[in-house]
Amino acid sequence: MKKVIILFFGILLIGCSSNTSKEKNIVQQTSSEFASKKSVEKYEIIYDKTKISDFSVERKEDMSMKALVKKLSEYTTVEIEKLPTNKKLGYSIVVPTEISRESLENTLKYFVYNKTEEDKDIDEIIVFVYDNKNDIGKLPYTFGKLIWAPKGELGNVTPKIASENYRGNYVFEIEIKDKVGNISKSNMPTDRELAIYDMVMNPRYSSLSDDALDKKVMQKFGIKSKKELDDTFLKVLKYKS
Repeated sequence: MKKVIILFFGILLIGCSSNTSKEKNIVQQTSSEFASKKSVEKYEIIYDKTKISDFSVERKEDMSMKALVKKLSEYTTVEIEKLPTNKKLGYSIVVPTEISRESLENTLKYFVYNKTEEDKDIDEIIVFVYDNKNDIGKLPYTFGKLIWAPKGELGNVTPKIASENYRGNYVFEIEIKDKVGNISKSNMPTDRELAIYDMVMNPRYSSLSDDALDKKVMQKFGIKSKKELDDTFLKVLKYKS
């Protein structure tokens, strides 16, 4: 039964946009002209320095590839070798549960600013935001997501953009869950409830049947009834969705 519930909430989390707000912010650049040689023009990412939250980077993934504008099969080997690299990086970060929407938005912009100052050759950045590192790899995200890329969409980096670092058409695509900044203490799972949920979701026990897993969890946490277990599981699952 829990597997069915998890699948339902997974589909809801990925496909439902009613509990997520989106916005686009264009990166400011000093000139809109596309230089014919490697661009040295500066661009500015605007954020409020007073509204940056603490965060930790828990996962980094390098998804760089050649900057393609047509199908790979349509290139010769020599052409592929000459193509510049589209440097694409993905991050999973953890922020405080009590973070506000405004603080999360500014923190995400600061994060991109910081990374692109360290490495001006980065062409695309994706950031998945959580308030619990145990959810990384299990859920797409629990608090929000950011894409920094041309037109705010992945896959628009051309060889010219990659080689010249042109940022005039770069846009922030930011998604923030409506619950962010609106989480009441009564809806916030306790450490014990989170531990129960984590054990149920632990892939270590994936070979067990629901009944066997329920029994194991109930024994470990001293849970007296299956209803208490199910209520706890659903409370945490709803909080994370």
